[in-house]
Amino acid sequence: MPDTEAYLEFFNATDPSTFDDFDKFSFEIGFQAFTKIIKFIIDDNFILYFMIIVLINLIIVNFSINRIGKLFKADIENNSNFIFVGENRFLKNSNFSVLPLTLYIAFFGIYTNAIVLRAGFAVSIIIFTSTFALKSFKSFIDYIAICLLFVIGYFFHVTILIGILVILIMSSNKKFTKKTYLYTWFFIGVVYFTNLASNLGDTTFSLINTINNLTNTVSKISSYEGNVVNEGNGIAAKFIFFWIMAFVLILHSLQSKIYYKLLNVYLVGLLLFALFRSVILIERVTDFFLFFSFVIFYFYLITLRTYKFWLFLFPIIFIQLFFILRITN
Repeated sequence: MPDTEAYLEFFNATDPSTFDDFDKFSFEIGFQAFTKIIKFIIDDNFILYFMIIVLINLIIVNFSINRIGKLFKADIENNSNFIFVGENRFLKNSNFSVLPLTLYIAFFGIYTNAIVLRAGFAVSIIIFTSTFALKSFKSFIDYIAICLLFVIGYFFHVTILIGILVILIMSSNKKFTKKTYLYTWFFIGVVYFTNLASNLGDTTFSLINTINNLTNTVSKISSYEGNVVNEGNGIAAKFIFFWIMAFVLILHSLQSKIYYKLLNVYLVGLLLFALFRSVILIERVTDFFLFFSFVIFYFYLITLRTYKFWLFLFPIIFIQLFFILRITN
């Protein structure tokens, strides 16, 4: 994979004995400093360096999903008519969350840890940030934590700024009616399958190219230029999967603010996917929204009866594994 090869070249070329050569590489300062420190400790072992990154991301995601799980459990327990299924199996107090980590690894975990390492850090930081944003009542400390995490994430991958919109959506307590969600789902499908926004991608990136010196973030996005501003006329199997799952998630009656906050983020990601269908690599943007699919899939699954749980679990996992195998092979 080109991205992985670029990280290997960077790791081999970086000098852990000095912090005066950050301008030699295009990677963010935080990521370069992290790499220098790790390389100083482990020497030239790229595989071990790779494993350390994976372990750090898994720890962050595991810790975050446990925090979100506690918020979700408290949220649904407020509904006295709700009968929770599988409480002792999946939301018990444990240090290792097998099911959500399995859902995470099935697609986004492999993708962010094996291909786009800096984005992997950014996404892990965003999901940790979401543990503060998903609270119904946030303290001043929560807002400070959110801001600090974005600052830290920025020094690992500037596209974390896309996550600001994700966190803003999560911070809203707005829950729409099921009819509104279904209309939105239908509209997203119409936009995507009819390719109504075929010219939107070219227009957007042309605008970016005219102002690509405005910010470092815009510069990085516009650097995809030749590869991105091309029309992708094919229908993506990944979109179909997430679009169908959106329908399933909408129909699932669950009285939880956390669930619908995540569903709002999920649908915004799908809408962007549909609107910018003609932009190759738009998934580098929409993935910041769809990344939370593994969390909402987790909450969906653990609130199903046993037979439905297994009926949905395996397709969700294996279909996503199929997607990642297509990318890596």
